[in-house]
Amino acid sequence: MIELRNVTKYFTVNGKKNYILKNVNLTIKEGVNVGILGRNGAGKSTLLRMLGGIEFPNSGVIYSPKTFSWPMGLAGGFQGSMTARQNIKFVCRVYGKSEEEAKDTIEYVKEFAEIGDYFDMPMKLYSSGMRSRVSFGLSLAFDFDYIISDESLSVGDESFKKKAKEALMKKIESSNILLVSHSMGDLRKICQAGIVLNEGEMKFFDDISDAIEFYHNINRERSIGNRSKKSASSSIYCSDGRVFDNMMQAAQFYKIRPYAIQQAIEKNSGSLVYLKRVFYRDGEKPKPYKRWENVEDNTLICSDGIIFESIDDAVSFYKERLPKAEVTYEDIAMALKSENKLAEKIFVKFYYLKEFQ
Repeated sequence: MIELRNVTKYFTVNGKKNYILKNVNLTIKEGVNVGILGRNGAGKSTLLRMLGGIEFPNSGVIYSPKTFSWPMGLAGGFQGSMTARQNIKFVCRVYGKSEEEAKDTIEYVKEFAEIGDYFDMPMKLYSSGMRSRVSFGLSLAFDFDYIISDESLSVGDESFKKKAKEALMKKIESSNILLVSHSMGDLRKICQAGIVLNEGEMKFFDDISDAIEFYHNINRERSIGNRSKKSASSSIYCSDGRVFDNMMQAAQFYKIRPYAIQQAIEKNSGSLVYLKRVFYRDGEKPKPYKRWENVEDNTLICSDGIIFESIDDAVSFYKERLPKAEVTYEDIAMALKSENKLAEKIFVKFYYLKEFQ
């Protein structure tokens, strides 16, 4: 259980109070993973630090009998002139681990972080990513009632991200997590409940999906109020009900090129002809599906999901993006006649759009 009693937190900027929380009362039940959402600057990281006891409110009380980790991925607490091994050993002593336990912890973090010989070099020589890897591994090596994670799943390359996420999922089988993330997919997968911070207010939702929807509504309203879409997040919505964190993720799921999603949103009122689905950005209203307008006889559609005004446009597109394939006019013209894949080149089919629709 975590209880906030009349909690107020603000920072004074140019003599004006910028409120993160304003007289908030809230109880978070035990045994629940909570996702924390809010725009940049809304105070998500500040809230995590207060929940973890690293920072304190200006007034009010945050109470919990549970133990909290430091924010995963936070590398600011390391001593730069000490090696990772030395820093980890120091943390183990602070938390009362025995020499044998400390030795096991050091070996675990060394293997997890995958930084090679740097592990025994001063940490001031590390990149920010290397420091975060060590911090993430160190957080996993301890047992806490609540794990605090502030965008830590974005650390490292794709291989490390996958390993980190798998390790975290294993960890929260015996712990709970307070997770800040801009990845709606991660929030839906990991969390049951959600908190949305907005202009000094904090709203709690028992269902993370309700929290995400409320957060998106805030973005939509702000986008309309500013007559601009710049404040909307990069999330991509599909008429089949799926939500993606970005254009690349949507393209990977539907096995088409990202340019096809972009083209669908910008050039055809949000419709993607090849998949017969409507795509739209967070902060926008979905438009009804409609056929591609002003179709000329030589307009093509490719199984990549992209529409071309002519064979020449298609050849130019693939020559630019796949120069090694050496796609020619004849290749595409033949594919149109036989509907065979360009098997040894770009693995796609072509159709005349007029016939396809």
